[in-house]
Amino acid sequence: MQKYKDKYDRMSNEPVKKLISSLAVPTIITMLVSAVYNMADSFFVGKIDTTAVASIGIVFSVMTLLQAIGFFLGNGSGISISTLLGEKNKEAASIYANVSFYTAFFAGIILAVIGLFFSENMAYLLGATNSTVNNATGYLKYILLGSPFILSSFVLNNQLRYQGSAIYSMIGIISGSILNIIVDPLFIFTFNLGVKGAAIATVVSQFIGFIILLIGTKKGENIRISLKKFKPTLEIYKNISKNGLPSLARQGIQTVSTICLNYACALFGDAIVAGMSVFNRVTFLGFAVVIGFGQGYQPVCSFNNGAKNYKRVYDGYKFTIIITTIIITVFSIITFIFAPQMISIFRDDAEVIHIGTQALRYQCFAMIFLGYCTASNMLMQSLKISGKATILALLRQGIFYVPLMLILPHFFGSTGVTVVQPVADALSFILTIFLVTPTAKKLKQKSLANNK
Repeated sequence: MQKYKDKYDRMSNEPVKKLISSLAVPTIITMLVSAVYNMADSFFVGKIDTTAVASIGIVFSVMTLLQAIGFFLGNGSGISISTLLGEKNKEAASIYANVSFYTAFFAGIILAVIGLFFSENMAYLLGATNSTVNNATGYLKYILLGSPFILSSFVLNNQLRYQGSAIYSMIGIISGSILNIIVDPLFIFTFNLGVKGAAIATVVSQFIGFIILLIGTKKGENIRISLKKFKPTLEIYKNISKNGLPSLARQGIQTVSTICLNYACALFGDAIVAGMSVFNRVTFLGFAVVIGFGQGYQPVCSFNNGAKNYKRVYDGYKFTIIITTIIITVFSIITFIFAPQMISIFRDDAEVIHIGTQALRYQCFAMIFLGYCTASNMLMQSLKISGKATILALLRQGIFYVPLMLILPHFFGSTGVTVVQPVADALSFILTIFLVTPTAKKLKQKSLANNK
């Protein structure tokens, strides 16, 4: 087996397919375990009643908001970190890492204070009804109290990944996720805390994961977290914002789309809220693999773009599209066949199963588009073409999703809710082709020039 003397040598010379896969696998495992622990909340809370499941579905939009902020700062700094490491400028990379980390932690403190005093008001704004507001408020308050560690974990996770240390990222996230699955029933049932217990279990687990991620930054050649390196400047924040804007758009619009979904579902009762909540968690299993490969490609793309090795950038892009399309197609076939069984795991309610199954099966027809769209979005973001990358990030759950969610349920009732996402995905695929093709052609030309 070929040995590489350091990370620079590995990122520059290891075969692209093998390198992307080695970086993607820990990320995929991390996301799958995270998806399982998100579903664990639904599973255990589902043992209470349908209203409880609907309540955590409502608060899910806040979790996506926290993820949006964390990925904005983590990816925003991570792209600069990876590019600077490709240019062999570790000192500047270290400053970016620390500015992003401490910014996330301080932002989390502000959110914790807001959660302490305004959770009920926020629950209503997120789409809670009179039947769900008490559970939603209790869940929301504890999630926001843990936001300093949740946000910081997202930042550290992404920064380690961009440094080529996805394994340390995986260990930190998985440890917290497994712990969450273990302590969920303890807090929910043994301590009789119900929905609040699920939130407390999540926060405790995220804190443990945060500590492990922090330890990971002290391993090997990874950048250390130190307050001495917290040297914020307007230029640094501009670069983080430019690089991270697509991630903020991609994750943040999910918050908006989830709120729109909650309001649309509220017209049809708690069962459809619960059904669509379970649907989102099941489909994330397939998306996790696609996103994982996309995120495995990002450090390879950023690093080799910084090193001006365009052939590796282009070859990695093609590989990412092909492998993710194959995987998501297989996943969609399996999901279509076993959709009712998948939904019934979380809530044995005929109406919930009907809605969730219908949504899953419609989505299966659009999943084939996700590999190309995700790889293209990651390419544009990693090349710092932030304008187009932001538009691409907003397509499937924003530019197309929100108007469709306002229109289709009006004409087709609950069925209209279930077809919104697949229609948005199909439209996103078409627009992505037009936006990305010129860049892909230029990259191919640079790749051929590299090869001469």
